[in-house]
Amino acid sequence: MITNKDSALKYLYAYQEGKIKKGLGIGCLLDSYLLHKRGSFNIIVGMDNVGKTNFMMWYFLCLSKHHDIKWCIWSGENSEGQLKRDLIQMYTSKKVTELTKKEIIKYNDIISNWFLFIDNSKTYNHKDLLKIFKQNKVKGCFIDPFTGLAHDRKVNQWERNYLICNDIREFCNTTGIAVYINTHPQTEAARRVYPDGHDLKGYIQPCKKSDVEGGQVFANRCDQFISIHRMLNHPILWMMSEVRIEKVKDKETGGKPTDLDSPLRFDWNEGMGFTIGGINPLKTKLKK
Repeated sequence: MITNKDSALKYLYAYQEGKIKKGLGIGCLLDSYLLHKRGSFNIIVGMDNVGKTNFMMWYFLCLSKHHDIKWCIWSGENSEGQLKRDLIQMYTSKKVTELTKKEIIKYNDIISNWFLFIDNSKTYNHKDLLKIFKQNKVKGCFIDPFTGLAHDRKVNQWERNYLICNDIREFCNTTGIAVYINTHPQTEAARRVYPDGHDLKGYIQPCKKSDVEGGQVFANRCDQFISIHRMLNHPILWMMSEVRIEKVKDKETGGKPTDLDSPLRFDWNEGMGFTIGGINPLKTKLKK
């Protein structure tokens, strides 16, 4: 179907008048590089056990607190109880073991108002999840991880990944729902260490967008690409999550890639909510 010749005028007028809406931030340095955008397709990559899920759930919680965004989460590797435990501890800055049962009920209700969880006792294909996301009328959703989906084995991996990404791209465009997907890197990325002469000699280097298991298709089709890294065996940096934004397709709505050699370093803060520059966005108010 060919669009009407005037269908773009609304956008063109808004652009001319400087009224293009920016994405949503959380009130810290990350906002200069990554913003949550309606109907965006976002890919996250990182080694196993670096805390990708933990960081992204914190990011979603910050967006919910400041913008009342509702999420639908499918996590094939973490139970609802584990994720809610982490969210409550981030939100309250207290261990769940320090809360009374009455307080647990209170904060469980708060988190449940923002987060819906899909039962992970069965496997789903991407179409199953997209249908659930749409039915529940959320503004954002999380597939964690891509490798946990039930895939069509009748086509080769390259073709399958393109078909899935095209379906998700269409879903984002037609529903306005933002999709975030956790992915893992190919084996070769885990062998790549900092070279001799580097301050971090011998430590595993962060993943790049070309490292995603399954190929460049994910970087090609997404709007924003996020790399999360942590040097688990470093005596100091093991507690710092390194975040690199490798792709921002639409800079008019905010955001830009980070310098690959200068990541944003977030302090894990013992699970009580990440901080950067001493700021925990869950404890501050956004400036209008």
